[in-house]
Amino acid sequence: MRETIDIGIELGNTGSAVALAEDGGARVLRNNEYRDRTPSAVFMPRPGTTLVGRAARERLKAAPKDAYAGFVLRLGTAGEPYRFHRAGVTRTAEQLAAEVLKSLCRDAAHERGEPPAAAVIAVPASFTPEQHDAARRAAVLAGLGEDCPLLPEPVAVALAYGADGTARRGPWMVFSMGSSGFTASLVGERDGGLRLLGHVGAPHLGGGHIDRAIVDDLLAPAVVRDFGPRDFTRGSERWRTNFAKLQGAAEAAKIELSRATEAELYVDLTLDGGEETFSYTLTRGALDDLARPSYAEAVALCRRLLAENSLLPEDVDALLLAGGATLAPGLRELLADPRAGLGIRADHSQDPTTVAARGAALHAGTVPLPAAAPALARDEIAGLLRETRDALSRCTGLLDQAGTGVPGRLRAAVALLRETVGRLDDDLRRGGAAGWHTAAPSRTRALVLLRRLRDRLAELHGALTGDAGGESRRPAPLGTGPGPGLP
Repeated sequence: MRETIDIGIELGNTGSAVALAEDGGARVLRNNEYRDRTPSAVFMPRPGTTLVGRAARERLKAAPKDAYAGFVLRLGTAGEPYRFHRAGVTRTAEQLAAEVLKSLCRDAAHERGEPPAAAVIAVPASFTPEQHDAARRAAVLAGLGEDCPLLPEPVAVALAYGADGTARRGPWMVFSMGSSGFTASLVGERDGGLRLLGHVGAPHLGGGHIDRAIVDDLLAPAVVRDFGPRDFTRGSERWRTNFAKLQGAAEAAKIELSRATEAELYVDLTLDGGEETFSYTLTRGALDDLARPSYAEAVALCRRLLAENSLLPEDVDALLLAGGATLAPGLRELLADPRAGLGIRADHSQDPTTVAARGAALHAGTVPLPAAAPALARDEIAGLLRETRDALSRCTGLLDQAGTGVPGRLRAAVALLRETVGRLDDDLRRGGAAGWHTAAPSRTRALVLLRRLRDRLAELHGALTGDAGGESRRPAPLGTGPGPGLP
């Protein structure tokens, strides 16, 4: 019988991972494709079908109205929801983040034989309190309950590197360079635990931007030289699919160059003369030349962070690497240089691509499982569901009476609530209580959702019956406010 949470998740803007605490350590759990990381991307090709991970990421360029990524950093911020055109639904950033968390929970359930009741979730260092609240709501939507501890990603990284051991004194600098950006953080001991002392970042210094530079500065000019297509530029709708293929090949070659000195690229392109196979040899030297300005800017940010905290490089116990881009030998050589880089001793003992998930799992192994809430009688849930259906019916009737005079945002809100009530109703009719989004909703989870639905419908009813089409009493945006958001 488990007494601690044991599951740690890194919720990343580009990719996410899940790990399990066991035997005093942590083991990364692979997804159904036997990969350690799952891309944080969601694709809905038709009503009722949701794909998460690599299959979704591969559709980002080809189906930009049906596949989305980059939503994790939008948690808790204002902005338009994501519209999936072919599926005919709208989703918030919280709902999409929940889909990624559900996918990771399925991986954990496959490994353990049961879905996790909770998890420690590592989130970006830059998250505001509002974004932390949104991440907690996403966890609730994913069926993880309301008691999931959040951990700043740099603290999780430091834990995985053993920064909480008695032999280490700190502070530590976490150098995190992933696909979607760069962050430098200082972690130190405060009040008996590890704390985030400060951080700086730049979204334009990630590995994805280096991939774009490889395509724009090297590969695309070579395609023009070899085959002569007209207007072969990234912004051309005509060549969008070809540039997506080149971008994927650039990323794969960059990863290969972390161990090799040359990488051969072969990409099938559709050009003016039909199908052509484009080949190119990318060298580590050429990659370093392209990436060096980004590396130098990241080093400058690290030095700024040290100065803001009245520290010198020699005051830092170790440089802890996180993110796939830190595998590049050229970057590691620069960081080790005390003049051009930082000269801080780098710890290479962990896999930087999954280190945050491992650190979250190590912490999860020390956190007691939240107490289970008592199950609720099924007739109590059924009564709340009847109330919710009645409220939805009243809102729908008001929409029909008002015709085209109702703002589109209110119609969209009622449509989303109708879909959510329908899903919950279907799950409850199937019986079961194995957990929301795994088999059927738990009774406690169903009660939380129904209360939330009922409150939102009351807000919408007030807006629809108010003056000027309800504009004077605008309901809160879906997925915001206290308590869990909508699924």
